[in-house]
Amino acid sequence: METIKQEIRRLLKILRDKGADEDEIRKLFEIPKSLSRLLITEDCRIILVDYGRVEVKLEPLHRAVYILFLKHEEGIRIKELPDYREELESIYMKMKKRTQAKRKVHQSIIDVSDPLKPSISEKLVRIRKALVDAIGDKSIALDYYAITGKRGEARRISLDRSLVIWELDSPQP
Repeated sequence: METIKQEIRRLLKILRDKGADEDEIRKLFEIPKSLSRLLITEDCRIILVDYGRVEVKLEPLHRAVYILFLKHEEGIRIKELPDYREELESIYMKMKKRTQAKRKVHQSIIDVSDPLKPSISEKLVRIRKALVDAIGDKSIALDYYAITGKRGEARRISLDRSLVIWELDSPQP
């Protein structure tokens, strides 16, 4: 055991001499988190089951956007979001109180699905931040749970759908 420790110290010295910073070295010793199952509740809450049932804290419109992308494993191109307005509104209405004006809800959906407005980009940034905060591991949050994709291409969530638990009625499009 002592020889292994000495070998590790020797290799660490080599890494430092070659210019590796302390953060890089510390990451070598981190045990990566495994992926958590993702529960979408009937009331559209997003729960990370295997991370202590942590809820991803998002405003209702942000949750609706996330659930929409989660339902479409193939991804959605931002310029095609207007084609998904009805589905997005249906998800969003599950979270909104009946007292809220339908016109206001409808306008929110039009704004977020308009590819010429910055609304969707702002929502995606907030969703990414909430995922990183809930998961605590930026690379896992961004690589598996976040909505990602290059400009002009479909944006998607790469999480294996076998890890998604749907309590929502008819989760598939």
